[in-house]
Amino acid sequence: MPTHHVTYRATGRFAPIVCDYIEGSRALREFYTRTPDKKGLEDALSSRQFDPGMRATLCTAINQGYSGVEVPPAVRKNIDALRNEGTFTVTTGHQLCLFTGPLYVPFKILNTVRLAAELSTAQRPVVPVFWMATEDHDRDEIDHVRVAGTKLSWPGSAGGAVGRMKLKGIEALLAELDPLLGSGPHAEELRAILRSAYQEERTLAEATRHFVNALFGRFGVVVVDGDDPALKRAFAPIMQEELLNEVAARSVRYANEKLEPHYTIQAHLRDLNLFHMRPGHRSRIERDGDQYKVLDGGPVFTLDKLVIELQLRPQQFSPNVLLRPVYQETVLPNIAYVGGGGELAYWLQLRWLFQALQVPMPALLLRTSAAFLSEKQAARVRSLGLEVADLFTSKVELEKRVALERASFSTSLNEERSAHSQFYTDLAVRAKAADPSLEASVGARAAQALKGLDKIERQLVRAAKQQQADALRQLGEVLTTLFPDGLQERSDNFMPWYAAEGPAFFDRLLEALDPLDPQFSVIEG
Repeated sequence: MPTHHVTYRATGRFAPIVCDYIEGSRALREFYTRTPDKKGLEDALSSRQFDPGMRATLCTAINQGYSGVEVPPAVRKNIDALRNEGTFTVTTGHQLCLFTGPLYVPFKILNTVRLAAELSTAQRPVVPVFWMATEDHDRDEIDHVRVAGTKLSWPGSAGGAVGRMKLKGIEALLAELDPLLGSGPHAEELRAILRSAYQEERTLAEATRHFVNALFGRFGVVVVDGDDPALKRAFAPIMQEELLNEVAARSVRYANEKLEPHYTIQAHLRDLNLFHMRPGHRSRIERDGDQYKVLDGGPVFTLDKLVIELQLRPQQFSPNVLLRPVYQETVLPNIAYVGGGGELAYWLQLRWLFQALQVPMPALLLRTSAAFLSEKQAARVRSLGLEVADLFTSKVELEKRVALERASFSTSLNEERSAHSQFYTDLAVRAKAADPSLEASVGARAAQALKGLDKIERQLVRAAKQQQADALRQLGEVLTTLFPDGLQERSDNFMPWYAAEGPAFFDRLLEALDPLDPQFSVIEG
């Protein structure tokens, strides 16, 4: 199907720091170590070193995570390959959104698949990894999904890490979802996948692993759980460094001071960038004099006792948004991270944190952004005399343009304004010659008449819009599809497309979405 491209800056929907980054602005060059292109990826591959002991810990953790899961051959091959010194990863990660949440989550995963395939050789395999951010505790951000225009919500109010939550009430939600999947050729297949993955006795993390595995396992995507005790233990030395020396605050503050004159800072910096986890809670740790308090009614420690607690129970500690990237790069042999605009913005705060902790910083790639137009909608856009890129103009401007270009009468009064200007200029000369005090009166009459012309022109534009009401309705339907609540990819879930096309939908996306081509894609069909 045809794919149209629009630069990210031209869409008007991406932050300046994101546009500057993908355009290679010199102002940002010191905030990252590898360029987001093939050269940067090859540089990362040629220089990346990974501790054999950490590799063994990672592989053991991955295998334990897949216990009880039917592992596709491509995933098993990649897990086995990770044991070898020459194997590296390309990673993306996300919160555990219900049924993967908005469209851009599958986009991110497929970007890693494509990058890994393009970078892999027989001697140097590259494995796509999906990092489940199971420790996040913002349930309100992940307990809903929008399918076929309908918002579905998973009832409940449990606190703490979302990955540990049991799926109580999920069967009722699946029943509510069922009719929204329709009767497409692959709807029953999708229903079976959903029922198999989302079972009430499972946690959200377990269900997400099963779901991602069923959908993307054939591509060899390896799922890693950030809340794994063994991986936490491997990361404990850096968490201890944060407790003892508050290294993130010092390093990130330096970056923020450089970024703030030009950009909005994405992630808030704290003196301590760690959480403490206990049943029902994931709470910040704050230093208060000689004591360290866990908020939300948690325990209080001295520094010595807090360090001992970390050493004994590292699984009860959790990095925040600024330390989580360091966690990933510590336990993965990673060369590239694929993230959204907000993610890249906070990764750019971390250059000196990675340097201070002596952890390699990967190449950072913006995940592909895309939207879908049906063939009928694309034809409608063309019939309105528009290009796909025009749809990113403001709605008010688009409606005016379509109405004026299609109206059966002219709405422009430019000729009348020109005649008005000449008429009152000549009149002012005559009036001034007769009596200089009359010139101001002529000027006032001229301004009044010009306002009258402006009013009449607005009335003509309004009449044109009324005449072209059907065309504007069609335009509105197209814009609602592309921008249902912001961008389509940030709102709609993938399942209606999958119900219609099945696995071929992801194959189509894999071909269409190139993370090394930094443009917004609008896909027909």
